[in-house]
Amino acid sequence: MKKIVVMSDNHGDDHAMEWIRELESDADYYVHCGDSETSDKRFLNGYICVQGNNDWTLDLPRFAKFKAEGLTFLVTHGQFYGYFKRENLMMVDLKKYRCDVMLSGHSHIPHYAKIGDYQFLNPGSTTLPRGGSARGYAVIYVDGKNLSYEFKEL
Repeated sequence: MKKIVVMSDNHGDDHAMEWIRELESDADYYVHCGDSETSDKRFLNGYICVQGNNDWTLDLPRFAKFKAEGLTFLVTHGQFYGYFKRENLMMVDLKKYRCDVMLSGHSHIPHYAKIGDYQFLNPGSTTLPRGGSARGYAVIYVDGKNLSYEFKEL
């Protein structure tokens, strides 16, 4: 079983990245879905991370891909998918990159969806939550091809 900690949209609160790593010190993977706006790229060390729409000064990729147990994950910030029917547009990239799960941020709202064989998770925002959600992140557990998750508040 693998444990994946996913965060997004801390918008300059560099200590959120350290704090989550301390809270979840037993994770196998740490993922940042963009808009870290970090003042020092060293805060991202140890994270699989992508560039958000506010990460102008950071040279990070638009997508990152990794495998945990029997699932392949695609990470992106999510700003190119709009706000409505996002999963339909995300599925195009999941198929293109041959992935099972999309991890994304941008909306600042925690969300999980499953459509057919594809899964989508947004951890919300550690700093600027929207939609009545709390500041938080997500933890994913992967056992073979089985995925379970929980949203955690800070």
